[in-house]
Formats: sequence, structure tokens, C-alpha cells
Amino acid sequence: MTAEYGKLTWEEVRDADKDRVVILNVSATEDHGPHMPLDTDTVLGMAVANGVAELAPDEVFVMPPVAYGFNEHHKDFPGVIWIQPETLIAFVTDITKSLAHHGFRRILLLNSHGSNHPVLDLAARKTVIETGILCVSASYWNLCADRINADRKSEIGGIAHAGEFEAAMYAHLHPEHVHLEKAAEQNLHNPDSRFFNLDLARGGGKAMLMRWWSEVSPDGTMGDPTVADAETGAKFLKSAVEETLALVREIRALPILARKDHH
Repeated sequence: MTAEYGKLTWEEVRDADKDRVVILNVSATEDHGPHMPLDTDTVLGMAVANGVAELAPDEVFVMPPVAYGFNEHHKDFPGVIWIQPETLIAFVTDITKSLAHHGFRRILLLNSHGSNHPVLDLAARKTVIETGILCVSASYWNLCADRINADRKSEIGGIAHAGEFEAAMYAHLHPEHVHLEKAAEQNLHNPDSRFFNLDLARGGGKAMLMRWWSEVSPDGTMGDPTVADAETGAKFLKSAVEETLALVREIRALPILARKDHH
């Protein structure tokens, strides 16, 4: 049986192992500097999800992606498609509730766009409350941050948005769509700040302020894509796939517990 959910027949869905983890990638369509395409988040998120399916085809189903996200703060750059957070929570929750209706018990909302993180956290929580199944949300770069830092070439601040991490992985996957000759370093990390860490692989900020993107980035980039290369991108992707698979296997092992109302 294929791990690609969209290629299943309804009879295969009926008969499928409902303890496979269903992976739903939620991403965005937005600016990634002059050197990368609008579909960066979707391409990379699906590369991680499909990579997990290649390693463990009998343990997961991979859903078609949700290619639009919560990113209105990017709209000063042409091409951005934004979804209001309330709409996105409702949309994703309708997907998870549909899966629960068909008997699936374990879902991973795999995030590949930073500002989706709180939205998907809420969608996962709503799913658990409304269905009783297990629904986990995770941003894939958080799962592999230690391994990213072992392989990176950029300084702190170089991995934020369209920086080394994303540029290197996209160059590994589809080098014809990455134009590093147009890339510029936009490292905005302030080492004197205790709370606003702009490097995703270093844990992100302890406090969150999301400004209008055009206020802080002249070209849509935040980080350092100039040091990106496809070889490092392959390492980054391998780390992301393997650590996401490790999470999938923990989700598969989690017990589904019974509620007890103490009223």
C-alpha cells in the first residue's frame, strides 16, 4: 500500500492501518529573497515528509500539503498569499477531524513556515479535544537543530528565513531554482540581546516580536544564504528526515489514554 494518501482508494483507506502516523505538511507561499522561489516552504516541508515515507513506508501516510499559511506580515513583497490565523486553524482542524472520522488515530502537523507554529499548536490541541485522537505539531527545524549546528557554515543569525538552511536544502533538491549569485547576507542577530534570538537553529527567541517583514529585511531574506551549498543541504535534509522519523516512531508508541471526568 502506498504511503501517499492522495493515491489511496477509498477501500484502501477503509482497510488501512489506522495507527500509521498521518503527516500533514502546512507551509506558506511567500517571498524568500531574490534567490529562491515562493514555494520554498512547501518544497522543503514535503521533502522532509516524503523522505520519512521513503525510510518507513509502512509507518506513515503523507497528505497533500497545505501550501498557504499565516504570513500577512510578508505582504509588502509581491507574490505572498496569506491566510488569517483563525481561518487556518479552522481549515487544518477540519482536515484532522476528517481523518479522525475515517479512523486515523495519530496525526503529525509538520510545520515548514515559522509563523505557522502557534497556529498549528492550537489546531493540534483542538483536534485532541474534539476527537480524542493524538495530534502533534512540530516545526521540522526544531527537531534537528543540534545536527544543523554541527554542519552549518554560517554564524549565529545565518539561519532564519531564506538563509543558509533553506537555500542549501533547496539547492540540493532543485539547484536550477536557486540563484545564489543574487543572494546577500542579511544577518540581523544581535548578540547583546537576551531575548530576541533570530537564529532558528539556536532555539529561536525566548520572546516573540514579529514585525512587518519589510521593516527588517530589504529583500525578503533574513540570514546568510551566501554560504549555502548543495552538499551541506543534503546533510541538513538527511538530519531533518531522520529526526522527523524518530518523532513519528515516538508518536506511534504513545498510548491512547482514556479520559476521566471528575465532575
